[in-house]
Amino acid sequence: GRTGDELATDLYGEDAKLVTVRAEMHRLRVSLGMRVVRAQPYRLQARIVADFLGVRAALAEGRVRDAARAYRGQLLPRSDAPAIREEREQLHLALRRAVLDGRDVEAAWLLHRVDGDDLELAEQLLGLIGRADPRRPEVAARVARSR
Repeated sequence: GRTGDELATDLYGEDAKLVTVRAEMHRLRVSLGMRVVRAQPYRLQARIVADFLGVRAALAEGRVRDAARAYRGQLLPRSDAPAIREEREQLHLALRRAVLDGRDVEAAWLLHRVDGDDLELAEQLLGLIGRADPRRPEVAARVARSR
């Protein structure tokens, strides 16, 4: 759970207004029900299913390829909420590091398909992928464009 002040900071940063969060949480509680959105502190009393949680769980269990397969790209890329920005950056960096360290061709390919602008990843993939692999020309072209 998060206190109103913590949630306000998570969503709006240091200049957040607690009254705004209280109003939004009230609307959410009316919409979803008092049993789902609890207060003092605010928390969800429901099973949450989200792709980023699947990625995080797979990484925690060392299933890098599964994490790369579940990753759909940057978490809420248009959000400026501080907590979302932090989660987005941490999740992406954790997955990227695990893929680079793991040197698994399939995991690297899956991440490359989502994040084709990552030159280091593309170069590593190019070094890992077989010469006869039909994906090689696409990866080589991306590396060449980035240099």
